[in-house]
Amino acid sequence: MSSTLAALLGSAITASATLLLVVLWSRTRRRQRQRAELRRAYVLMLSGALRLAHKAEALRQTAYCGPGLRELSGPLLGGQKPLDPMVLHDWLARDMVTVETAWSEIWTTGDQDGIALANGLMTAFHAVRDAAAGVGVGDPVDAGDEILVATSRLGEARRQLALHARRVAKVGPRDVDLFTNYEYGPTSPDRALPVA
Repeated sequence: MSSTLAALLGSAITASATLLLVVLWSRTRRRQRQRAELRRAYVLMLSGALRLAHKAEALRQTAYCGPGLRELSGPLLGGQKPLDPMVLHDWLARDMVTVETAWSEIWTTGDQDGIALANGLMTAFHAVRDAAAGVGVGDPVDAGDEILVATSRLGEARRQLALHARRVAKVGPRDVDLFTNYEYGPTSPDRALPVA
């Protein structure tokens, strides 16, 4: 009877240990999946904000060239219609959906710093968009121009969010300079790699 009891006890211990390992493995996989989804949200938000900033710059260039160019572009480019506000809205909305989805993912799964930095990135993007929309026909661009200041702030907001995402996702080195003036590529005398 004692051997039967010992066998049952051994089976119970083995089953409990196996169950514990399965629970721990499942929990680890869930955390890894959540971390990957959050990392993807950060990447989508960073890339989407950059695409939208490029679109804002295109709007600024279009406004700078004046309305005459838009009307002339139709006949010159094969009979296209003049710029329609709803077409413009749809053009911007395609990228906004990506950014807003990523922003929502960060809001639902990110930490407090990530949420604040994502909000800051959206505020910076909206400042770029508003500055681009405020450019008049033939307005010169100078160093104090609102669009340049807003674009610089957007770059800084992207940098801060990217560094936070690297820290949270635990990928790559944490101490990096994202705005480095040094670019790696084919080595030449003027672009020699630093010697450590």
